[in-house]
Amino acid sequence: MSPVIIILLIAGSSGFIYARNVILRQWNEAIMLRLERAAHEIEMRLSQPVELMQMFSQSGSDILNASLLEAIVHRLETLPGILRVNLNWHSSAGGGHGSRHRALDNGRFMRFHRGAFTKITPPKVDEETGEQTVSITMILMDAYDTPVGNLEIIMKFDFMVADITANIWWQNAMACIADRASGNIVLTSGLMKGRTRLGETGDPLEQSLLEKIPGKTTGVSWGPGFPPKRVAGFHSLHTFPWALVVFADGQAVLAPIINFRNGFIIGAAVLILIIYGIIRLNVDRMSGTIRHLSRRAETIAAGDYGEKIGVDSRDEIGQLATSFNTMIDGLKERDTIRNTFGRYVDPEFARMLLKQPEAGRLGGRRQEVAILMADIRGFTPMAEHLSPEATIDVLNRYFSAIIPLVQKHNGIIVDFVGDAILAFFEPLDEPLTATAHRCVQCAFDMQSSMHSLNRELAQLNLPQLKMGIGINSGPVVVGNIGSQARKKYGIVGASVNTTQRIQGQAGEGETVASEPVYDKIRSRVAIARTFSATLKGVSTPVKLYAIQPDENST
Repeated sequence: MSPVIIILLIAGSSGFIYARNVILRQWNEAIMLRLERAAHEIEMRLSQPVELMQMFSQSGSDILNASLLEAIVHRLETLPGILRVNLNWHSSAGGGHGSRHRALDNGRFMRFHRGAFTKITPPKVDEETGEQTVSITMILMDAYDTPVGNLEIIMKFDFMVADITANIWWQNAMACIADRASGNIVLTSGLMKGRTRLGETGDPLEQSLLEKIPGKTTGVSWGPGFPPKRVAGFHSLHTFPWALVVFADGQAVLAPIINFRNGFIIGAAVLILIIYGIIRLNVDRMSGTIRHLSRRAETIAAGDYGEKIGVDSRDEIGQLATSFNTMIDGLKERDTIRNTFGRYVDPEFARMLLKQPEAGRLGGRRQEVAILMADIRGFTPMAEHLSPEATIDVLNRYFSAIIPLVQKHNGIIVDFVGDAILAFFEPLDEPLTATAHRCVQCAFDMQSSMHSLNRELAQLNLPQLKMGIGINSGPVVVGNIGSQARKKYGIVGASVNTTQRIQGQAGEGETVASEPVYDKIRSRVAIARTFSATLKGVSTPVKLYAIQPDENST
């Protein structure tokens, strides 16, 4: 079996890589050609004004031909898309500040030797007409390269990009024109409406584009994933400091190769099953052990692990029996973890807890822990306007985002109460200060994760979520609660109730800590606000702190 599988893997991988490269090369060529044509269309709109400005700059000489300069300026003014032409002279040149028309009234132009383009502005709204315009400026210099004036043309931006905005591909694509240096977006297609800058969402693909565009004329970038979720191509303009950028769905680009891969996997699976059937027919010696393993698997599926299978040989069947016994040990350990600690504890952390002699027994011990409770603000009225399917979808996405963060910081999830989650952090081989820091850092990470979650919900037209978090520390009873048939590792005590009420004091996006917690982590956080609150079950007002990450803390 192994040689056949290896051959299939090598052949399939080679064919997949070859086909993928061919498809990517074809896509690169097609998208680059389209962007090059779009850039050429914009350049063509600019060619005549730029050529006339260059002609004007080359007409400067010691013997000033005012009629020629006047004709060039007049021609510039009459070009399609030109809103106006400004010709200004510096006072140091002897003519004072003034427009072209003032110079003509005096019967002359100021003397200059040559001109040089200096800047092209991004689109802005013209105060006189209310239209979006761009300006191209040329400095006029004397024979000693001292500026004596400048020539500026104001051009309608809509006229300049009219050719590409009318194209069907532009209207149906996710595309934009961006400034090469800053990444600011100058023009967007309908699918990118509202965007102002590449990279503003933290997308790795757009960050890659920001690094490539300033140094290259054309290029392609691939987003994360395999196949990548998105790909992008860009082409820079020569006259303007801009680049045309177009995005595409990576799965759509690679659809043929994905279909090839899936077909290959199905074919390979069928071939392997056929080979396995042949082997099964020709190796009768194995059938007895395999049947025994099958019966044992049924009893294991029913929850009865029983005794391990006896290993009588060292051949493949013996190795299979050994592996089966190893699997039984693993299943027993998994069930112990699940029954004792539930589904929402990191397995490695659960194994560390199991090393404590009292971890698997009913009962508990008094222990000081850090407690965290998080709740979605306004979820109940929000859910009244959602369908049951949408409500569950929002909750599932929310819990999928925050549960891994609790596990990451070795927290133990005790319970879910509707849209709320209760977790605690137990000090094992560390002081309670370090445990409190883990708990607070988990809360900060949970609040931070809401940004990406809300972007995901917005794309699905689902409501945005705001979370309030309360953190407390104090003595509780930690241990296994329940019965021998069903138990969970949890906590009980007054500190749990206090945490719930502290959480109720947190506003949208706030993390509120009690004074015992703040005393342990004050050097690592910043305070957004301090306030006192009267909590149910507590006779005197309690001082609370709305905390946030301290950027200066290491």
